Amino acid sequence: MKRSHALYSGSLALLIILVLIAIVPANSIVSAAMETYAIKSTGSVVTAIFLRNTPENGLSPEKIQSVLKEKGLFDSRRNPLGKGITHAYEIQKAGKVVHDRVVHIIWQQSGSQKKMNYAGAKHYISKLNSDQFAGYNDWRLPTTEEAMSLMQSVKKKCGLNIDEVFDPLQERAWTSDIRKEGTAWVVRFDSGYCDYTYTDANIKYHVRAVR
Repeated sequence: MKRSHALYSGSLALLIILVLIAIVPANSIVSAAMETYAIKSTGSVVTAIFLRNTPENGLSPEKIQSVLKEKGLFDSRRNPLGKGITHAYEIQKAGKVVHDRVVHIIWQQSGSQKKMNYAGAKHYISKLNSDQFAGYNDWRLPTTEEAMSLMQSVKKKCGLNIDEVFDPLQERAWTSDIRKEGTAWVVRFDSGYCDYTYTDANIKYHVRAVR
C-alpha cells in the first residue's frame, strides 16, 4: 500500500507539470530570456560622439550655428530643432566629477561657486590643476561644442536645460572659444542657448571645467 501511494503521488506531480507546460506558451519563456539579453546588449553599446577640444579664435555665430546643426545640438535660438545628445553619465571620484562615456570627457560635477570674469576663469582653471582637483592636473575650459553638448532640449526640474546629475548653481558658464578680441563664448543653461560676451572685469559667469 505504501509503495502504491508513492507511485500515485509521483504520477500526480508529473501530471501537474505536464498541464502547466501545456497552459504556459513555450515561447514566453524564450521571449523573456531574449529580452533580458537584448537589454544587457543594448545597455553596453555606447556610440561615441567627437567634439572639438581645442580653443578657436574668431569663432563666428555662423560657424557655431553650422556646428550645432551638424551635430544635432540643441540651441533655443540657433538650432531649436536639435534633439541634443543622449548621454551615458557616470559619477566618479566621490561625486566630484561626471564621466560622459558618449563624448569621452570628464566634467566637474559642480564648478566654481562664484561668478568671475574671463581672467578669473583662467585663474580658476590654473588653481584646479595646481591643486590636482579629483586627482587630475589637465583641467581646462570647455570649447563651445563641448559645453553645448550638455544642453538639453527640455528644461529639468532645476529650471535649467542640463541634466540634473550636475550642480544647477552654474547656470551660465565660460568657454575657451574667442569670438573676437575682447569677447568670448558663453553657454546659458538657464536660457537654452550660447552667445558671446565681453571679457572685461564687469562681465562675470561661472566655470565648469572639463578634461
